[in-house]
Amino acid sequence: MLPKPLSTYRLQFRPSFGFDQAAEIADYLSQLGISHLYASPYLQAVSGSTHGYDVVDPTCLNADLGGSEAHDRLCSKLQSCALGHIVDLVPNHMAIAGQQNPWWWDVLKNGPSSRYATYFDIDWESSEERWPNKILLPVLQDHYGRVLEKGLLQLTHNAGTFILHCHEHLFPIDASSLVDLLVGASKACGCEQLLFLAESHAYLPKATVTDRQAVEKRHRNEAVLKDLLARLCRERPEVSTAIDAQVSHLNENADALDALIERQNYRLARWHAASRDLGYRRFFDVKDLVGLRVENSEVFAACHALPLAWVKEGRVQGLRIDHPDGLRDPTAYFQSLRQTFPHLWIAA
Repeated sequence: MLPKPLSTYRLQFRPSFGFDQAAEIADYLSQLGISHLYASPYLQAVSGSTHGYDVVDPTCLNADLGGSEAHDRLCSKLQSCALGHIVDLVPNHMAIAGQQNPWWWDVLKNGPSSRYATYFDIDWESSEERWPNKILLPVLQDHYGRVLEKGLLQLTHNAGTFILHCHEHLFPIDASSLVDLLVGASKACGCEQLLFLAESHAYLPKATVTDRQAVEKRHRNEAVLKDLLARLCRERPEVSTAIDAQVSHLNENADALDALIERQNYRLARWHAASRDLGYRRFFDVKDLVGLRVENSEVFAACHALPLAWVKEGRVQGLRIDHPDGLRDPTAYFQSLRQTFPHLWIAA
């Protein structure tokens, strides 16, 4: 077992300096007398991130840094140089970055019935009376109505997948809100299979259900319907064409598009609204960083599965924890860490 850190050398990973580049200087660090390499966060962050603290998926390594194969090479090189390995972890928050964050994307798509709804510090009752169980997203450059009237909000369709666009921002579409669109397309192309799928979307459990059985049923049925719709679009081009026509109609009709957006699990607003209660805990006042409920044992396990594997494999000997002061119960968090990693060096 490697000794406790005596001297560390911090490396700031970024797309231009990944795992392989770090491995190249391991011999030099060893010659300097460094006992441990202290690595900046390198779980999957926002694409192109130069710091790594904007994590979007803690279940995988940052592809911009070389991914798992390059990480293997770095760990092997450190071991051959008798260098310890300390990793910076970010348990307090995640970045909101469209589809890049699969947990947050699922929450926007499925609302309180998302499998990950309890992963984030969200107050579903904080919304105004008109918008119950919705997450406020203050990302628009102007008031929602003006953005809508200018045609800057556009729905797209690709092989049964629907996404709402506004400049660089992407938003998911709740499958249960697609009934009218799919019914209209089925009538236009005369496809009974599409009508059946449209009616099946109407029977999905509502996004407000939270009991485990109903949540799993919603996700399972939605996945099946999405696969069937994608297959139908591939096998019958006229179906895809009819759906595209319905999408075009929505994009050209502000009232119709507004009606669809109204049925989503989020509310789009001008960026100034970020100064008010968002309904979710931010990291300081950064609206694009949402707080994690790492005090939840399921969330803790999901966020620490990879570091635990590295520790068990002898690849990592220490953890540096970023901003534990922002957690609900820092003491309990460190106690959980110590129970999970009894022989690990841990610092904040």
